[in-house]
Amino acid sequence: MDVLGVWDGHDAGVAWWRDGKYLCCLNEERISREKRQAGFPSLALETLIAKEGLDPSRIDLVAVPGRYGRSIMRFADSRYRAETAGQDPLSVASALVRNADNAISKVPMLRRFESEAGISRVRSRLRRQGIYAPLASVQHHDAHAHTAACTRNGNSLIVTLDGYGDGECGRLAYQTARERTLHVPGDSIALVYGAVTNLLGFSEGDEGKVMGLAAHGDPTVLRNIFQHLLTPGSCCIDLRDSAMRRLLMTARREDVAAALQEQTEKVALHWIRSVRRDETSLAVSGGLFANVALNGKLQEEFKDVYVFPHMGDGGLCVGAVEAVVQCHAFPDVPFLGPTWTKKDILNALEAASLSFHESRCPELELAQTIISGEMAARWCGRSAFGPRALGHRSIFIRPDKQELVDQLNTRLGRDEFMPFAPMRRTGLGSKTMTSVFRADAMLREHASAAVHVDGTCRTQIVCESADRGLWDMLERTEAAGLPAVINTSFNQHGEPIVESPEDAVRTFIAAGLDRMQLGPFIVEIPR
Repeated sequence: MDVLGVWDGHDAGVAWWRDGKYLCCLNEERISREKRQAGFPSLALETLIAKEGLDPSRIDLVAVPGRYGRSIMRFADSRYRAETAGQDPLSVASALVRNADNAISKVPMLRRFESEAGISRVRSRLRRQGIYAPLASVQHHDAHAHTAACTRNGNSLIVTLDGYGDGECGRLAYQTARERTLHVPGDSIALVYGAVTNLLGFSEGDEGKVMGLAAHGDPTVLRNIFQHLLTPGSCCIDLRDSAMRRLLMTARREDVAAALQEQTEKVALHWIRSVRRDETSLAVSGGLFANVALNGKLQEEFKDVYVFPHMGDGGLCVGAVEAVVQCHAFPDVPFLGPTWTKKDILNALEAASLSFHESRCPELELAQTIISGEMAARWCGRSAFGPRALGHRSIFIRPDKQELVDQLNTRLGRDEFMPFAPMRRTGLGSKTMTSVFRADAMLREHASAAVHVDGTCRTQIVCESADRGLWDMLERTEAAGLPAVINTSFNQHGEPIVESPEDAVRTFIAAGLDRMQLGPFIVEIPR
């Protein structure tokens, strides 16, 4: 049985499942090169057909997340796709869309008509690709909940929290029983976070910058303000009041970020505690859980916390598949991108006139590059599905030299206050970089450039069975006295993580990195 998950909204993507196994999952941004690309994922779907052997005639079922309030975007797909991935949450247009979504979801006859109209448009787009399989529509937070269930371990509390979708912004459930549903407007922590992100001068999708900035501020300065804006059941998303805007825009932005982060954590924890029974395990999904500092607080509450690796809307294509097949078989480390051949790699190298040689142990050569204090990039195998670079599309540097961090920030166009993440083989951390943990003494002493100002690290623990080459690289760097290696995504600021060999070559040259593994080859810029 072949099932295709198709998400055609914010951060569009496709997921291909066959007989209990995911064959490929890919977001449109990786091919279009527009971050968080919205609209029908035509390029991702074409890539699955051209490179992965997806036969449109063999698809048995297409699962589509997003039931209500999507018909306008689907019929105006070209315009929706051409615009930025997200709207300013404070704009009149955004408010109208939210209100329409919420209203449609509450009126049975209206939502049925609107849903059928939207699905008919998806059906038409699929037929252009030769796909005539029946469609199954999946509610937005049902899809998020099923992605959380992908990673749960037995008796888990399942929680989803995000901006909004199908009139909801959250779901708190015990296994399959719904305990509480959070509606918009009025309950969305994520919308408030996005609105304040915009007021601070950042773009939509830059909430992670605000989270990183929060550690540099004092939450007590504006605590009272955010206790008013963010309370359980009454999250004020209308920040267009001129006095409030002026206050938040003129205050020290580190203090704004700190108070926002503190109250976000308090409200999320309040909701989770209100439905918790005796569970020691928590499974979460939804865009709010891209906030790794919040996830770190959850680690203190539960024995086990499982965060779906692609927790935002970009993972909904998997959630829709999970909802219809009811088979939780998502891998712990999701290297599920398309396959690139040796010929693809050679074509990219020859077109760029780079110096390269084939290596029997390219990761060991990368290890020596890192040890010597140079900047190394790694492109190999299939890309990871999600917003984190897990070693297949990564840049590595030593974690004990702040000057290297400063240089890399400059070359990639990163903000200097954003922390880098350590990668190691043992210790506290997660396989998919979804949470922060307190840095241990070894990291604080010998990997200080990877420790944030609040003493935390978003540590990736490498699994030998998932990536033997990366394991060997870390073994070599550890032998040289490095307890970890800094791992950041292989992309310049504002761009998606590289996908193709051509993307890798272009970014390698633009960033002026020293050495790159490209499949079996070691690549350098001729000096």
